[in-house]
Amino acid sequence: MQIDTEFTVAAPHGKVWNYLQRTEEVVECIPGAEIDEKISDDEYKGHVTVKVGPLSLTLEGLAEITERNHDQMILAITGKAKDKRGRGATDATVTAQVHPAPDNSTRVAIVSDLRVSGKIAQFGRGVMKDVAQRIAEEFARNLEARIAADSDPSLATAAAGSGAKPAEAIGGIGLVVGALTRSVGRGVPGLFGRDKS
Repeated sequence: MQIDTEFTVAAPHGKVWNYLQRTEEVVECIPGAEIDEKISDDEYKGHVTVKVGPLSLTLEGLAEITERNHDQMILAITGKAKDKRGRGATDATVTAQVHPAPDNSTRVAIVSDLRVSGKIAQFGRGVMKDVAQRIAEEFARNLEARIAADSDPSLATAAAGSGAKPAEAIGGIGLVVGALTRSVGRGVPGLFGRDKS
């Protein structure tokens, strides 16, 4: 299933794009996401805690950055993750593109190609879309705070407190990946990618 989301950050597009290259810091902006191990500059092992309706899962896996197009400001990530209790799995390809927007702001558009199995699959596209959008909005707020702190060190304390929080739903790994997701999204569900085991 394809989920399209977008958000706006009150910062110049060049600054937003440059910040998105700082993978570890970007992941801290994704609700529920955490890097466990850096395999290489483009590959990370990690986990994300997500809640879909009454179902709470911790998805673990690998995420790989498969494209960094600096000219068109496109970042693509693939990921695959499984719930450690075997209740569901997800894999995703997430593509984020940075666009200049009015008033010196930036629009980030994310396309998530998401596949889920297990108990997660019982929830429809509408629920996942709603969750993905909420996580994208929280990610945008966290990202904006971090970028502002980068420009004004006096804001660093506030930005440090705006990092990863338990996700309210599945968008975390997808956006990122999901989101990185939703680096950018998933989110995040798809956030951590290829399982090499």
